[in-house]
Amino acid sequence: MSREVLDNILKFVVRTGKIVIGFNQTLKHVKWGKVKYIIISSNAPESLRSDIEHYAKLSGIPIISYPGTNRELGTVLGKPFSVAFAGIIDLGQVSEDSLKPFVKM
Repeated sequence: MSREVLDNILKFVVRTGKIVIGFNQTLKHVKWGKVKYIIISSNAPESLRSDIEHYAKLSGIPIISYPGTNRELGTVLGKPFSVAFAGIIDLGQVSEDSLKPFVKM
C-alpha cells in the first residue's frame, strides 16, 4: 500500500475521530490504555521510539511506522509543526481493516 493511501486514511481519522499528538501525550494515553494505534515517523528519536515501542508491546497496541519525516506527518495531521509520535484514540468513521496493511508486526 502506498503512502498516499495512508495519508488519506490519517486525514480522515483526524476529521472524524480523535488523536493525541506528541511523545508525552501519546505515552500517557498508552499507559491509560486509551490508544488503539500508535503512529511513529521515520525520523523519530531512537531513545523515545524504543520507550514507546516497549509500552506498546506490553499493552498490545499496534504500531504504524509512518514512512515520511516528522514534518510530513505533522502536515498530514493538519498541524503547522513537526509530529514524531501520535496516538489514535478513536478511529471515527475509518475501519480498522483499512489500517491493518500499515501495521508493523
